[in-house]
Amino acid sequence: MSLNIVIVGLGQVGSHLAKVLSREKHNVVGIDSDPVCCQQSGESLDIQVFQGQGTDCRVLERAGIREADMLIALTGSDDQNVLLCQMAARYGVRRKIARIRNTAFYENPPLFTLADWGVDVAIQPEEETAKEIVLLIKRSAATDVLEFAQNKVQLIGIRLDAGCPVLNRTVQQVSQQFQEYTFRAVAILRNNRTIVPSGHDLYLQRDQVFFMAETENISKIVELMGKSDEKLRRIMVLGGGKIGRATARLLEKEEDLEIKLIEQDPEKTLRLADELSRTMVIQGDGRSFDLLATEGILETDALVSVTNDQETNILTSLLAKHLGVTKTIALVSREEYLPLMAPIGVNAAVNINLITSNSILRLIRRGEVVSLASLPGVDAQVVEYLVPAGARITRKPLSKIGFPRDAIVGAVMRGDSVLIPVGETRIQAGDHVVVFSLPHALNEVEKFFLP
Repeated sequence: MSLNIVIVGLGQVGSHLAKVLSREKHNVVGIDSDPVCCQQSGESLDIQVFQGQGTDCRVLERAGIREADMLIALTGSDDQNVLLCQMAARYGVRRKIARIRNTAFYENPPLFTLADWGVDVAIQPEEETAKEIVLLIKRSAATDVLEFAQNKVQLIGIRLDAGCPVLNRTVQQVSQQFQEYTFRAVAILRNNRTIVPSGHDLYLQRDQVFFMAETENISKIVELMGKSDEKLRRIMVLGGGKIGRATARLLEKEEDLEIKLIEQDPEKTLRLADELSRTMVIQGDGRSFDLLATEGILETDALVSVTNDQETNILTSLLAKHLGVTKTIALVSREEYLPLMAPIGVNAAVNINLITSNSILRLIRRGEVVSLASLPGVDAQVVEYLVPAGARITRKPLSKIGFPRDAIVGAVMRGDSVLIPVGETRIQAGDHVVVFSLPHALNEVEKFFLP
């Protein structure tokens, strides 16, 4: 069943959402006050676009707010996003989602809650990005890390180097050789093309392979691929904006870490020094080699570059890699750059628009969707379903169910146990099932998880 969705704010996040949702046959209408943005969206997206202020009742009504099932407020203003949700509530819209960066709107319950403002779900882009960065630091050898099934299943990306012991062998051969380790290769990124592998596909040098396994077994999988998943203890963060601050705050909760944060603005540096208890805050230009050398870049295990300038993040990451830093993580704003990061030497890239879109898309999916994620530079999605009674996928073993060819069941959590399924596995109601799927197969995948 298609939904009527109004998106207010057609920036990078809004336009990405509109593209995905319209491709999935939802009825999407976009609103933006910028005429240039409206023209670009109208020409490149298969949606209806209205120019004007989203808080103008006349614009909302022309956009069909009275018939809308969902409003997604993605303007650059928290105040305007909250007001839009309040207005949508008065029009009877059932689901209201707002991007809210300032948690002061609802961080003091019971005095203020999201419901008081008419907001059903608030998305915090910087906090979600910081969480992803911390996961990448914990898995030093991975280019990407995603968690599912109550954190009992992880999906990690690993780039296959020249010394990788599984090169030029098939997926099936490797799985048979290491039967004592339960894992599954769910995707291979090769020459910017995403492949859902069969048992006959080869592992080739420079492939970026995505494996799914029980979280406690991930380190073993990393070793099988010829990598070392060593503990990163000395962390340097460039940029004291919201993402840098959130990252440092989350890292302070981890044991045995030495954290340094470099921020150019003197006033912001002082505020950060007051807010952060275990982080050494340094005022200076993170682009300066002399400063980086003075602050110990040569002894640093991981560099996290999250300044407001994409080029700075990429260049400082490359410099750090050249100087021997084990892991570099860069905040990259342009999605088309993401597939290029690993080949040029940046270990991992995060994109705040992609992360925000993932958070919102999870709330829109049909079926019992528990979580949803995309991978930077990979044209696919990973969806975790809670299987309802009577779902189509429970009727036969996986090998006989007719599951879409460009999708794969990567892992199943049944009770407290994690299973890596095979053809004879039969899914049961109540299972948590993690599926990797190319975009065109998602609609068919969803049908298997509907009662």
